Amino acid sequence: MLRPTLSPPAIGRLFLGSFVFGFLGIVLATEPLFAQHDTSWTYWRGAQYDGISTATGLPTNWNPRGGEGSNLIWKREDLGSRSTPVVMNGRLYTILRSYPETKREGERILCLDAATGELLWENEFNVWLSDVPDTRVGWSSVVADPETGNVYALGVCGYFLCLDGATGKTLWSNPLHETYGFLSTYGGRTNFPILHEDLVIISGVVVNWGDRARPNHSLLAFDKRTGVPVWFQGTRDLPDDTTYSAPSITTVDGQRQLILGVGDGSIWGFQPRTGRPLWNYQLSMRGLFATPLVVGNRVYGSHSEENISGSTMGALAGLELSGVGAQTKARELWKIEELIVAGRSAPLLVDGRLYILDDRCKLWIVNPDDGSIIAERIAIGDRKQWASLTYADGKLYCVTENGYWAILQPTGEGVEFLAKGRIKDEEFFASPVVAEGRVYLAGGSSMYCIGTDQGKPASAGRGLGEEAAVAPDAAVAWLQVIPVEALLRPGETVALTVRGYNEAGQFVRELPADKLEFSVAGVGKISGGTYQAPADASHSAATVTVKGQGVQGSMRVRVVPPLPWKFDFDSSKEPPVTWVGARYRHVVRPVDGSPAMVKITTIPKGARSQATMGPSDLADYTIVADVKGTRTLDQLPDIGLIAQGYTLDLMGNSQQLQIRLWTPQLTRMSETVSFPWKEGIWYRMKFMASVENDPAVPGGKVAVLRGKVWEREQAEPTEWTVTARDEAPQTSGSPGLFGNAKVAELSLDNVEVLPNE
Repeated sequence: MLRPTLSPPAIGRLFLGSFVFGFLGIVLATEPLFAQHDTSWTYWRGAQYDGISTATGLPTNWNPRGGEGSNLIWKREDLGSRSTPVVMNGRLYTILRSYPETKREGERILCLDAATGELLWENEFNVWLSDVPDTRVGWSSVVADPETGNVYALGVCGYFLCLDGATGKTLWSNPLHETYGFLSTYGGRTNFPILHEDLVIISGVVVNWGDRARPNHSLLAFDKRTGVPVWFQGTRDLPDDTTYSAPSITTVDGQRQLILGVGDGSIWGFQPRTGRPLWNYQLSMRGLFATPLVVGNRVYGSHSEENISGSTMGALAGLELSGVGAQTKARELWKIEELIVAGRSAPLLVDGRLYILDDRCKLWIVNPDDGSIIAERIAIGDRKQWASLTYADGKLYCVTENGYWAILQPTGEGVEFLAKGRIKDEEFFASPVVAEGRVYLAGGSSMYCIGTDQGKPASAGRGLGEEAAVAPDAAVAWLQVIPVEALLRPGETVALTVRGYNEAGQFVRELPADKLEFSVAGVGKISGGTYQAPADASHSAATVTVKGQGVQGSMRVRVVPPLPWKFDFDSSKEPPVTWVGARYRHVVRPVDGSPAMVKITTIPKGARSQATMGPSDLADYTIVADVKGTRTLDQLPDIGLIAQGYTLDLMGNSQQLQIRLWTPQLTRMSETVSFPWKEGIWYRMKFMASVENDPAVPGGKVAVLRGKVWEREQAEPTEWTVTARDEAPQTSGSPGLFGNAKVAELSLDNVEVLPNE
């Protein structure tokens, strides 16, 4: 059992969440059948991002009940998961729920001995400020880094972690929903991190601050060792969906590319070192969920939503990439509309044939050159499909949502079923993994390891392709300013690093400050490549622009003073620039003769939302605000304050006052009382969060939350209206606001955040 510790990065400030104690699960492992090998499966689709392994001696049949000749090496009935695991250095890593259906429920990353299934460590943390139901926890997949031995994971609420793969210790972390405005939706769609050289890259729909306040499916790259934000790049504003399409990396015409499907219905290509957008191809009217397959200069993508023209649903397309930098292009080779509806499972390319499972669990085989159908609608046995196919040892390994499994062998006419079956009360969302001569299947009820005594690990892969050589005198085509974002207190400084990249996105040289031109739009000053926030700054922001060698780059800074804070909007035209997720969703306008901040109903994709005000390392404070709701179509809004990861919600239609940590999972931690209130009346809300010692609970700490509401024109009541206690505490978090104005507007004024007395 591990209790992680936190370490902030060297540049800027990554505001950190909290953790809770874990517990040691029951180990159901047998004796190992194999010696340890160095081969790994470090990404959910393998090292080549294509779902293929060169391992040999793999099983052609297996029995999930075990026994002699079953090819079942080990089974863990306590580790049901939606996540595809990864394997590195003889260890299996995955992410899943912790303490299900209890007062300590959250999410955890765990490490097993890949040969035996023995639990080696687990790292547990809370789910907070999230709309994700418990059944969708552990949606993403971790990624493992052979260079550092570290493991990276994105939790369903937006909590991003870097762990030591040997010990499980947290090396750095960042609650992306608080620091950047990553959305956490009811569907639980969570994107997958990917590694490239010294970067770990993650994407998601983001509602950020300043000029990034409109919803956008964006990508963020962090230094994988320190967590420093290196680049931040968006796609198109107002995407239709959050997604779980995962990125892949390839090299085309000597240029490295990162390729993924995003929430605007397009496949996008970026330079992974710089974040520079290269191309995009619109495939669907809605977000892309299935991961595009990238092989060399070809991309194969599918979806199951509305097509961009006509009234049909679903498509499969083949693209060909060419060019470098601004000349990079994606040319459509072919597209099949309506016939193949595959919105979940990724395609697979084997021996010049494209294999894809549609959403009804039918296998299609397609010519990758022209899109002609070789075989169609081969029934696997189920009618629901999520997992992708995996190919190894001349066999296709397939699992389905309702617990079916099949091992198939490609033939000239299509495929031959070598074995198939169904596991009662099982479900598979995760794809099969092949590592160290074994196959791993992560089911919703159990995790399985299967193999034979002839199993041999994979040989070396083909690599990512040859990049063009970098000339010593190469021209700089892109300036990268690091960190790309910083959050400072008044008077603090941040030293900027400026890197130059060529047209192909390759590093050319680091540029010294005395050869660059710096300018600041907003508060603060810069000298010698170091930005300094004003000593007397209030909530303010700046953009630092750097010019040199004919190109320019930029970074952004928020300056947030220590508590106390007060906002009355009397001289404001917009919500404070430093608030994440506030602008675009709120406007400042007169209410009852005085300016107030109003959450309006007409904003697409944002009438129900939350905003955060500053650092995520704050604790033991009180937030207060004047609030008023209107009634529309007999509906009232919900109006909430956020403190330390918890929400105090004045609920309009139910006429209740509620404290909670995790919206759909009220059994985890919540306290609700009846509280009748009326539209058109200003109320005062007050919410206090504190961390207190309690030696009787695991960890010795509890969070105590106290809330009260009263009519603004009356005296503050002595007693708290509602009090709650959390024995698996969220020990820090940014102050913020919650609101649900889907039908009826809400107004806020005189917002204050104060240290507890």
